[in-house]
Amino acid sequence: MSGPTLSRFILITCISLISFFPINILLPSFPALSAHFDTPTADVALSISLFTLVFAISQLVVGPLSDKWGRKEVLIGCISLSILGAIGCAMAPDYLSFLLFRSVQAMGCGFFVLGHALVEDLFDEQDRARVRLYYMTLSGSFVALSPLIGSWLQTTFDWQGSFYGFALMALGMLIHAFCILPPKANSPHRAPVSILGTLKAVAANRDFLRYWWIAALVFACYFALISVTPLIFMDALKLSEYQYALVLMVYGVAYLLGGVAASYLQKRMALSRQINIGLGLLLVAGALLTLVVSLEAITTVTLLTPMLISALAVTLVRPAAISAAMLLFSSSAGTAASAGNSIMFLTAAISSAALAQTGTHLLLTIAVSFIVFSLWGWLTNLRVGR
Repeated sequence: MSGPTLSRFILITCISLISFFPINILLPSFPALSAHFDTPTADVALSISLFTLVFAISQLVVGPLSDKWGRKEVLIGCISLSILGAIGCAMAPDYLSFLLFRSVQAMGCGFFVLGHALVEDLFDEQDRARVRLYYMTLSGSFVALSPLIGSWLQTTFDWQGSFYGFALMALGMLIHAFCILPPKANSPHRAPVSILGTLKAVAANRDFLRYWWIAALVFACYFALISVTPLIFMDALKLSEYQYALVLMVYGVAYLLGGVAASYLQKRMALSRQINIGLGLLLVAGALLTLVVSLEAITTVTLLTPMLISALAVTLVRPAAISAAMLLFSSSAGTAASAGNSIMFLTAAISSAALAQTGTHLLLTIAVSFIVFSLWGWLTNLRVGR
């Protein structure tokens, strides 16, 4: 890669990597948060749903504003807001204040959606799918490392460590973005005539909505599972923070290997077929998880097997579905990405909040969701182009 291309790639990779701080890296700190604020662990888990809900709404604003005001200006403003929220969380005197600053952080984190838009802006059309797949694959490496990083931050700096780590990384990214991104006046990107008109066009494009809905269904499965893993492994199976981190590291390795497999398949088959393969794997994961729960054979190993298969499924489906959707609105990438990502994260937030209320039937509900969502996704993919 040339110098400018490498700098751009580093920026969108950092956006992908930092997105794991508010959730994945915080997971090992759930017991500490529960103890510090004298709040049940289940309520702390629900704070992730709150974060995701506010984040999804924020994206609806951030994407269109970046089309109108410029990527650089909106990106820097949002990063600054997210830093303020993260520092506020670390210094919160009570749980209500913590939730308030988590919402502020979530509003700022709307800049995560700009990663997809920047791919459209900064890279040629023939390189976009490859770049998007590469940075999603690299994010798999961070999935693998994030639990260990979270455990180290928890052990070294207590639960506040993940928030200070986020703020530090965000500050470095802010400086990098300020240095390499052109202001709107000098940017090759041009805002659409009407943001409202673009949103209407996006909402009217059935194939765009279908691709993002497929991405939303598989992401909801991933998000629902990952958000309740502290309840399953640390509360129910009594794993230590370090043991739990190792479990998630194995899951992250599967996520990374899934990205490698997706890169291989992308060169040899159509995106729609890759999506179907991933949905088939999600169906297998749901069937295996149902079997484990039905036979009451719940152990770390038996739960990891369907988890690993589901990780492979997600990494096959999401990049393919998102790439296919974004190709339809390359000229209005910010608005298109915000609309699509909002569909995805609202679906994840609502489904995970609902799952958290299922109590003793949590795992069985997740298993059934895997099966239902995979079939739903397959039917949706079948209707694309019709």
